[in-house]
Amino acid sequence: MLVLVIMDTVVVVLLAGLVAGLLRSHADILRALHSLGAGVGDPSAPADPEVLTSDVTTAASPATPLHIGPPLPGERDSWSAHDIEGTDPGGDAVAVSVTHTAHLTLLAFLSSGCSTCAGFWAALGDADHGGLPTDVRAVVVTKGPELEIPAEVRRRAPPATTVVMSSGAWDDYEVPGSPFFVLVDGRTHRRMGEGVARQFSQVVDLVRRARADAEGPDRMPRPGAVPRPDGKAREALNDQELIAAGIHPGHASLYPESLDDVFSGTPDRPEGSRPAP
Repeated sequence: MLVLVIMDTVVVVLLAGLVAGLLRSHADILRALHSLGAGVGDPSAPADPEVLTSDVTTAASPATPLHIGPPLPGERDSWSAHDIEGTDPGGDAVAVSVTHTAHLTLLAFLSSGCSTCAGFWAALGDADHGGLPTDVRAVVVTKGPELEIPAEVRRRAPPATTVVMSSGAWDDYEVPGSPFFVLVDGRTHRRMGEGVARQFSQVVDLVRRARADAEGPDRMPRPGAVPRPDGKAREALNDQELIAAGIHPGHASLYPESLDDVFSGTPDRPEGSRPAP
């Protein structure tokens, strides 16, 4: 009988320790999520006015999409990219690929009845697309014909910009309202940046910052700088310089066995001399 009581006591103690460990682990997970901003606050609550004045927030790492405008709900998907399917303002079916392409695509979610969108329609109708880089494709996405008036969309549509009417695209990208912009990298099939803008200069700045983060500081050429060769081209140039200096394959200087071999023949140490102790 005493043995059973002792065994029950041991089991209870072990279970208590296991529960305490699980609770402690759960608390650590909640603290980590809280520090990341996940699940904190009511997504429908108005944003902090001080945060609304921020134009572009640089991400903690280059791999994280950039954001403009007010903060977006933390539980939304800010990574996935989706191809666009819908109709053009004339009613014809149209599909636009934004993934598996070799360029960047700027998706402009606009509305024909949005007064704030008027400036963005006009900017995209300019010859230079409001200052966007020439290698960035701009695509305007409105809601479908069931929620938009095709004639109004057709009247506002820039002549040199693709316009797609697709409510499904708004759902795929979880667009909270217009004007909303998403920059997609077709090579990685991911979003580089997104957010609500008040003026088109914010969108252009988002594109510039996202491209700079993706390329990295070491790959951003200075104005007028000659691009550095990479890979096989760089190896070929190195071989040419070695041959010009009289160093051919199998040369002894390529296989040093001591410091004498390394430093021999340099300008400050004639061939055959020994390094100073």
